[in-house]
Amino acid sequence: MSLIRFYLIINFLFIATLSPAQNKLSNITFHITGSDNNKLENISVQIQGDKFYESKLTDKNGEISFQLPDGKYEVQISHLSFHDKKIKIDVSEDKKITIALKLLESSLEEVVITAKESKGLSTKSIINRKTMEHLQPSSFADLMELVPGGRAKDPVLTSPNPVLIREFGQSKYNTGSLGVLFLMDGNPINSNADLQISSLGNQIISSGYADSKRYTANIGVDMRTLSTNDIKSVEIIRGIPSASYGDLTSGLILINRKSGKTPWEGRIKADGLSKSYYIAKGFSINKSWDLNVSFDYLDAKADPRDTYENYKRITSSIRSVKKFNIAGMPLLWNANLDYISSIDSEKFDPDTGYEKVDSYKSSIDKISFTNNFNYDFTKGSLFKNISLNTNIRQGIENLNQVKFVQHSGPRSVSIATEEGENEGYFPEISYVSYFRTEGRPLDIYTKLITNMEFNTFEKINHNIELGTEWKYSKNNGRGQIYDVLKPPSPSMTTRPRSYKDIPAFQDMSFFIGDRLKYDIANNKFTLYAGVRVSKMLGMDKSYALSNKIFTEPRINFQWGLPNMKIGNQYLKTDITIGYGELYKQPTLLMLYPNKRYLDFQQLNFYHDKEEFRYVNYMTYIKQLENKELSAAKNIKKEIRLDLSYANHNIFFTYFNEKMTTGFRQSERFESYTYKRYDASGIDLDHMTGPPDVSLLPYETRHVFVGYTINENGSNTFKEGIEFGYSSPRFPIINTRFTLSGAWFKTIYSNSEPFHYMPNVSLAGKDYPYVGIYLNDEGYNNSGLNYNLIVDTYLPLLDMNISASFQGTWFYIKKKIPKIPEPYEYYDKDGNVYPFLEEDKKDLYKQWLVRNVSVTDNLETRYTFDLIANLKVSKRIYNNIKASLFVNRLFSYYQPYYFNEVKVKRKDESEPYFGMELNFNF
Repeated sequence: MSLIRFYLIINFLFIATLSPAQNKLSNITFHITGSDNNKLENISVQIQGDKFYESKLTDKNGEISFQLPDGKYEVQISHLSFHDKKIKIDVSEDKKITIALKLLESSLEEVVITAKESKGLSTKSIINRKTMEHLQPSSFADLMELVPGGRAKDPVLTSPNPVLIREFGQSKYNTGSLGVLFLMDGNPINSNADLQISSLGNQIISSGYADSKRYTANIGVDMRTLSTNDIKSVEIIRGIPSASYGDLTSGLILINRKSGKTPWEGRIKADGLSKSYYIAKGFSINKSWDLNVSFDYLDAKADPRDTYENYKRITSSIRSVKKFNIAGMPLLWNANLDYISSIDSEKFDPDTGYEKVDSYKSSIDKISFTNNFNYDFTKGSLFKNISLNTNIRQGIENLNQVKFVQHSGPRSVSIATEEGENEGYFPEISYVSYFRTEGRPLDIYTKLITNMEFNTFEKINHNIELGTEWKYSKNNGRGQIYDVLKPPSPSMTTRPRSYKDIPAFQDMSFFIGDRLKYDIANNKFTLYAGVRVSKMLGMDKSYALSNKIFTEPRINFQWGLPNMKIGNQYLKTDITIGYGELYKQPTLLMLYPNKRYLDFQQLNFYHDKEEFRYVNYMTYIKQLENKELSAAKNIKKEIRLDLSYANHNIFFTYFNEKMTTGFRQSERFESYTYKRYDASGIDLDHMTGPPDVSLLPYETRHVFVGYTINENGSNTFKEGIEFGYSSPRFPIINTRFTLSGAWFKTIYSNSEPFHYMPNVSLAGKDYPYVGIYLNDEGYNNSGLNYNLIVDTYLPLLDMNISASFQGTWFYIKKKIPKIPEPYEYYDKDGNVYPFLEEDKKDLYKQWLVRNVSVTDNLETRYTFDLIANLKVSKRIYNNIKASLFVNRLFSYYQPYYFNEVKVKRKDESEPYFGMELNFNF
């Protein structure tokens, strides 16, 4: 034992002799107190030196210790409730340093865990990082609860989450969500080249229709694909944006991500349906270069008991911020490399009685590379700065489906790709069909903008933005792929097609806007006037869009009234009005839909001997492009009142939006002719081969067939009042009250005539007429949502507690009455006739009068309901913070009356809860 001790001592002395002096570690202890010498817990102490960085929180005694090599260090002490303090220290020996912090009187006011309404020209909600951490979102969709009129919802991540702004939505009207533009770090999240639709639209999996409930085409950005962990702040602009933003109708969402040096950050979250993990770090390479890396993973299920239907999201990011100095002026270069993977899958549970092979899997991978440059000019010059944003994003999208097809008897299919008569094919009675959709969307974006500032007439300040923007989207995928001899369905009306053949989407725009400020006699006037001009490029001349130029004027005006003194405080009043015209261009899927193949069976002769079998088709190919399709236009008008007094803030916004050219899939009908051969005369006993149709008698048949086209055929009228109030954080209890809500009235209807053919057969023949009606089903929805948040912040415990009481004050849901009879109709020859009163008694034409019952037009008036939610977040140990939430901790639904009958609403929803841990180290 003594030899071992001797050996260890010799080695220790040898190592100590070789170790340089600067590697000696000193113990530095910080003792943090308040102005009254009380010990301060959970105070952040950050120490930075050459190649050294560490951050810790003080313990319950207000102390924290570091083991530091000798040298010089910069120490920063910070807390939300106290003034920051910076000191420099020299480390050469053990020491204890006592630092007293001064209480920041307004610090409690700065702790905001709800969305904050901007008082600027554009009506918008601002959500900061503190708010997101307290909200504990699973995806971006959860943030929409904080917008006036929003409500908390349980996350549903196994189906798309489109965004709706200022409306009670209907699934048939997707222009609202498509018209919301998302920008992340100044670059758009583009969905114009999303062509991921299935070859088969009704594949049934155990929980329902797998295809239709997961389609993301033409709905805009799917919010579940956006993680919030890297986000620093969000601006949700509901009003009228400046002219520098285009290709939108409903709203604008600006996402700014974190940058700069940070400690390691981690997050683990689990709730009833999902779990997620996150880790990130911000590095400081040198004084002018910061690098941020992050990784995020989410796994969600439709039902925790069902492992066969799930959704996964993987997000990773590398973000670089580099500062240069050119000609004495700063140049900022932001370069981002991002990867997002979104996987939606479902298959049959093998323990059920269904076929085990049926499955659905949609995987969307996107790789994005961004380079943004901002060059600031010398202060006092005409030009303030010039910015260039560039982004290229490549998508790798695969929709793989498997379906077991079982026919009750022989079925036939046509595999023709050209019009005319053709021989069909008899597939097997049962087989497994493998079919997929392969998309490779490529999005390229560039935007150049400069800002100028100068004064006229000495007192009028001008801030001008001038720039140009170009968007390019092209899908280079192989498109819809399947074996035509083993189709997913024998009634297929499409054929495989390559997406490479579809032209690119190109939108070029120019914009200019001037923000004028003028103060006179304590009145502050601000006016923004701008215009945006855009044009679609590279389109065939046969399209109406190729010759159209779209002009979008935008105006916002704000009057800041003189402050009025009431007691010891001043009342600040701002009045803002705005008008704007906004356009959203149609997507590639709208402009270039797949062709429809109409296969009419003329003879089906099935013989026991395969060599005698024969099926004959007449195939027509219908081009479904609507070359008159144009951009959807929305006209926004609004007026807003902002009041502020002693940290009490109130706002009211009245808005009116009118869109009469929204996108819509409408049905049309055409007459087609084909032969029906009579096979009764075939001599079955003396056959030597398949029957010869040229020797068979036939009759000519005419049939009406419907098809759908995309057109500007939807009305969306939105009107409402948004309101909000936030109190100061009252002393002693440190509690703030925030009330927000909105009254919405939304009308959805068709703006183009509706075509309809009754599904009846007369005398064994197809119905010969199609009616043209003034309206289809429309909806008139109105209601008032409210959300009262009571949040308490305990600074010494670093704990947030909030309770939200939210619900609907009333909700009126009704359909727009359908007009039963058409105003015109047409026959199989295309002749159009007016529909007369006597036609209602005609043997054939009477069927054109649609059945409209009295109950169809009865409105439903839902009354008051209340839901209570709870959220708590607390720092539990040094750099570890725990949070939990409970939705529907309490709920109440008041009975309502329908057709003079009292309806009691039973609350069958159970509380939904989850928790998370956040680490900083």
